[in-house]
Amino acid sequence: MYRIGLFIVTALLIVLAGCGRTGQSNSRTNEQGNSQSERPGRGNWGGGGPGQFSPEDMAKRQVEGLAEFVKFTDGQEEKILEIYKKFGQKTAEMRTGRSFRDMSDEERQEMRAKMQTIQEERDKEVKALLSEEQLKQYDEYLKEMEQRRMERMQQRPQN
Repeated sequence: MYRIGLFIVTALLIVLAGCGRTGQSNSRTNEQGNSQSERPGRGNWGGGGPGQFSPEDMAKRQVEGLAEFVKFTDGQEEKILEIYKKFGQKTAEMRTGRSFRDMSDEERQEMRAKMQTIQEERDKEVKALLSEEQLKQYDEYLKEMEQRRMERMQQRPQN
């Protein structure tokens, strides 16, 4: 009887120990003590929460994508990267606090309007640095990004 009880207790401890370990192999802690995902390409939690890119990482990714469409001259890429970082920081600051999902429809509309204003200001600064040919390439890039955004929205499950 004692052996059966000991066996059951041991089995329970093994099961409980296994349950407590889930998720440990896919996360790590950065210098600030924040856990972050180890998935490739993921940055620090810069403003969007777990799995989100920091404004700096997002700016780098955006400018890298832009460079596939626009042929930059010397120094342009660095200037545009700084513009994207600046405006990325503004949008990250807006996102702190409540989740977009927790907002009322009115609050969401207000947030969208502010984000659109920020994007328009960013585009205006970027376009000021570009030549006529680069402006055409930049407009093509913006169209492509809009198309991708629409495709992602269509793939989302409808509530």
